[in-house]
Amino acid sequence: MWNWLRKPVAVHQRVLDFENEHSLDKQSLASTAHYVVLDFETTGLDAKKHHIVSAGWVKISAGRIHLNSAQYRLVKSPASVGQSAVIHGLHNNEVQQGIELEELLSLLLQELKGAVLVSHHSALELNFLKQSCQNCFGRSPAFKAVDTLKLELYKMQLKGGPVAQNSLSLPACLARYQLPEVTEHHALSDAFGCAQLLLAQLKTRGTSCTLAELFQQSR
Repeated sequence: MWNWLRKPVAVHQRVLDFENEHSLDKQSLASTAHYVVLDFETTGLDAKKHHIVSAGWVKISAGRIHLNSAQYRLVKSPASVGQSAVIHGLHNNEVQQGIELEELLSLLLQELKGAVLVSHHSALELNFLKQSCQNCFGRSPAFKAVDTLKLELYKMQLKGGPVAQNSLSLPACLARYQLPEVTEHHALSDAFGCAQLLLAQLKTRGTSCTLAELFQQSR
């Protein structure tokens, strides 16, 4: 009887711990910040009815990608992957070998303490992260992210002229900076590509660029 009463308190405490320990100085230099670059693969685009099936992330600090920080996790889904398997290549038998969603979220809450979350087209990652925390913990931190897609859009709009269709996809952005291709729709590969893109974007913004500017341009 007492086990099920205790669990929500213990789980909710993880969110409180994150909120108490997670702090960012948005006036600090972007070039010296600590980042966690995250990508999810999901069964669809609606965080309220679809599910995370894999997650990949890698850390950046002092302007360097730390390859030994790279993490990849398959995540158990309560529903079939359905037609989404055509996109990410993951099938039900693989996904069911993954970790529980709650375990993934606990890992991410630990990794993100004191770090800037980064994704390419971050709305998907933010929506799934917030909804998943709400579902598992009864509450979600107010996550914010630097969005490499929005940073690229901001730069292109400053130059004027139309933004070509698909010119903001991750492969197109990487090609623009003459960066290596990545395997699309593999969570870790996309996270690594996004990390490379962020570093290239930071170089074009100069050493005085702050986190506040990146967050503003990611809105």
